[in-house]
Amino acid sequence: MVKNKIIKLCLSNFWSILFSLFLISIIHPQAPDERGYIVKIGDPCPDFKLEFSDGSYTTVKELQDKVIMFQFTASWCSVCRNEMPHIEKEVWGVYKDLGLVVIGIDRDEPVQTVRQFAKETQISYPLALDPGANIFGLFAHKESGVTRNIIINPEGEIVFLTRLFDPEEFKKMIQVIHSELENLVTQEKIHMEQEKLSLEGQLTELDNSIQENDNDKGLQNTIYEQRKNVSEKIRDIKKEEEKLRQRKEKLREIKSS
Repeated sequence: MVKNKIIKLCLSNFWSILFSLFLISIIHPQAPDERGYIVKIGDPCPDFKLEFSDGSYTTVKELQDKVIMFQFTASWCSVCRNEMPHIEKEVWGVYKDLGLVVIGIDRDEPVQTVRQFAKETQISYPLALDPGANIFGLFAHKESGVTRNIIINPEGEIVFLTRLFDPEEFKKMIQVIHSELENLVTQEKIHMEQEKLSLEGQLTELDNSIQENDNDKGLQNTIYEQRKNVSEKIRDIKKEEEKLRQRKEKLREIKSS
């Protein structure tokens, strides 16, 4: 009896402690670091909805399998205005066709202001709205400064964080982006090779089926149609492989320049 009471008391204390820790995590979220971030490198990027100044939408989940750069900005931020031409020319202009997604996220300003801001800074990458700075608050303390870039890899992990516009840090960020894009090409190449190998195996099986059913013309016609579809998929993959080769070569040229 005494032993059972002790076990029940221990279990009760365990669940009480666990519940207390849960409440603390809600009431007192992760404390910001010296730069105001409440996330760190290696953390998963939270999923959220992005509304753009043209009325279109997307989510982080829909952008998966790409390298993503979120640039937090605002029209009243002089440092942001200084940094954005560099993003346009040295990041977006260089990597936009190589697997990189760049999205500016404007902190708590009306859509008319955001549209005018894009015109004034002459950027071509999209600006999303952030009413109440709620998206900003997923990454940094809401009272901290706005000028920030966050790099997300295709697996959805944060791989780089910047604060203000430090040319040296900006250069390191570009290096990280380039490296992630090279990794993306490698991953896509492996995936395509596996898919092509699977389809080629299907072709072999279909060819065997054609020979085995030599006397059944109706079934043979069906198999020939299936074979045609598989062959078209293989041709499509080969076209994508050529595009991938060109991306790889372009990244090599950028790296050596």
